[in-house]
Amino acid sequence: MKKSAVKNLTELIFPSRCIGCFQLGISICSVCRTSWHPHIYLRELTVLGSIYPVVSAVQYSPIASRVLLSAKESNIAAADILLTDAISHSLRYFIKRFGGDILISIPSRRSASRKRGRNFLGEITEEVAKISSMKIEVSKIQLLTHSRSVKDQSALNSRQRFANLSGALGVPNKAISNKGAGNIGSLIIVDDLITTGATLAEAIRALRTAGFEVKGAVTGAVAKPLR
Repeated sequence: MKKSAVKNLTELIFPSRCIGCFQLGISICSVCRTSWHPHIYLRELTVLGSIYPVVSAVQYSPIASRVLLSAKESNIAAADILLTDAISHSLRYFIKRFGGDILISIPSRRSASRKRGRNFLGEITEEVAKISSMKIEVSKIQLLTHSRSVKDQSALNSRQRFANLSGALGVPNKAISNKGAGNIGSLIIVDDLITTGATLAEAIRALRTAGFEVKGAVTGAVAKPLR
């Protein structure tokens, strides 16, 4: 059976639905697309006395939430593509304005990766670098790891989130001793979403403390900061 016939049969049995509203049709319909339309949103984080830019592409919304969850928790390829394109949009602007050499993703916990069956953000970051028209690479060594457990963030306010994540990330000694911070170019951190900025700030702190140069971060979506 030809591939086109197999695809047609698959679509009859499992018809495509919009990720945002679940209507039959393409992966994201024209109505939901208005809530997932890449722009440029610039935030700043102050870490260790320095200011770091965070560039995002899409404003957080119920549609954006479904896209992110479909990529992160449901491993839906169409959602991966939408998120990859959004982060790539942010990255193009970031590099032109702020520079940067190496991408590094926020690490997932091993338990989360096992549950999802993949390193979600690591795979997205690899794909972003692959399709980028700019000279950018993904760090070949693991620079960030979880150094302690944290509470679930969903019910915490901004101050509680920063306290919850303080000291939660670290850089393995092996990453510093084997390669040396000075042998790695300037870093751009990648995450799917920024809300308070607590996770990105903790990542910047850990990397800076270990001697790495950090330019800032890019994300797919940006939510209004919590109080």
